[in-house]
Amino acid sequence: MLRFLAVALTLLSATAAQAQTAGIPPEELTNTRRLAGNSINACFDVTSLGRPFDEAVAKAIGDALFLEVNVVEGFGGFPLNGDGFMDELTLAMNNTCDVFMGVSVSANSPFSEAFSLTRPYATIPFVLAVSDPEWQSLGDIPKDRPLGTAMASMGEMQYITWAQQQPEGQSWVRYPYPDPIKMATRVLDGTIAGMILWQPALARLQAERPETEALRIIDSAPIPGAAVSVGALVSSRNGFLRSEMDQAIDALVADGTIDALMAEYGYEGSAGE
Repeated sequence: MLRFLAVALTLLSATAAQAQTAGIPPEELTNTRRLAGNSINACFDVTSLGRPFDEAVAKAIGDALFLEVNVVEGFGGFPLNGDGFMDELTLAMNNTCDVFMGVSVSANSPFSEAFSLTRPYATIPFVLAVSDPEWQSLGDIPKDRPLGTAMASMGEMQYITWAQQQPEGQSWVRYPYPDPIKMATRVLDGTIAGMILWQPALARLQAERPETEALRIIDSAPIPGAAVSVGALVSSRNGFLRSEMDQAIDALVADGTIDALMAEYGYEGSAGE
């Protein structure tokens, strides 16, 4: 699909990461560069809801570039405030990873200049899921029925922003949930009318828990939609790899490969963007 120029791909060296290594013991950082040859190490957040999909995309990118993709599980399980994430990410990108898959590529990315983001390979929305068969949109739900939101998520922030702009009594009471399983249970037992969560979370619930098949997505209007554009992180020193990945993603979006993977994993949204 794309020609891969036979050059050695290199990881971020310790000197390139110095701006990001404050607080990391020097002995934890590898000071040599790894010669990748015709393979790349693709790392993942082990707690990511999109982990299987991101691996499938990584392998499709590898196929497009005639590269073998070595899967590295990476790390995960950080608190909501992100404590420890950037240090772990810096160590991983310095010592092990060529790319880190499944990161948000929004304009307000928290990543430093030591890292470079690829173009997005998928844009996946937050959705409103209910069990009542009569409701077709959020506007059909009585205002005295509470909603659940995935705690600290973009979908929750979007709802809060919208609700703060409404007259008193014209928004729904919101219950934040850190656990999508418990939130889905509360929708099914009628404690809350519906839940706002990232669509891969709903897809995983419905793949793993048969009772959640009763949940269905309805229009979230009048709340504006929220979505996450997902891409990969590469060392900013490795501009060649980033450029090649961007070209591969362009091709995979154009030929329908990403759309097919999204359908396989039950994802809403769109390829690329």
